[in-house]
Amino acid sequence: VGVATAHRPFQPATPLGVALGLEAGLEFTLIKVPETLFEELEKMGLEGSFEVPTLPIPRLQLHKGLGPKLDVGLSYVGYQKYRLYGADVKLVVYHPEEGPAFALRLSYTQSKLDYVYTTSWSPQVVMSKELHFATPYMGLEYQVISGKIEGSQEVLPGISVPIKFDGIHSTGGSAFLGLGLRVPALGFKISVEGAYSFVGAHSLGAKLGLAW
Repeated sequence: VGVATAHRPFQPATPLGVALGLEAGLEFTLIKVPETLFEELEKMGLEGSFEVPTLPIPRLQLHKGLGPKLDVGLSYVGYQKYRLYGADVKLVVYHPEEGPAFALRLSYTQSKLDYVYTTSWSPQVVMSKELHFATPYMGLEYQVISGKIEGSQEVLPGISVPIKFDGIHSTGGSAFLGLGLRVPALGFKISVEGAYSFVGAHSLGAKLGLAW
């Protein structure tokens, strides 16, 4: 769950180089939920009680440039029993006039999916090449995840027992590839990104927004 709900900035290594350095948009991401998740929940006696949305829920994103080398971002979505909070900080370490740029980024995510709670930290290395209307980028990330499960299971009609698993820790990683397209005169921007997860939670998403 921590891998699947991770905050995804949809940002290249190059800094926000438009007038105000401000970008706002909606993210839509499809995620392949690993079968091992449901297998483990069944072992815990929670079979049939955990549902994952099959349609991507839009997540609000806001990014701001704080100079020629530093960008920060926030994201949020709330839907019924689902709450996702995210943030990221990016430091541009190499940005030549010509050639690829490199950046280090740290992302943070806190999620609540029904009775599953996770917190994750994701250090990333990002490389991109800024073109006139498009910026292709790629990167690697490593996730450190902690979580807990707090719920209940019905054992008899009208009788439930509490179930709690705490101190759960895991790690994961992924490689991602993306492309940002911008129409300078209108400020409209679209970004698409796909990620290959080393634990099976592959994703494909897009972000639609405005950049100033």
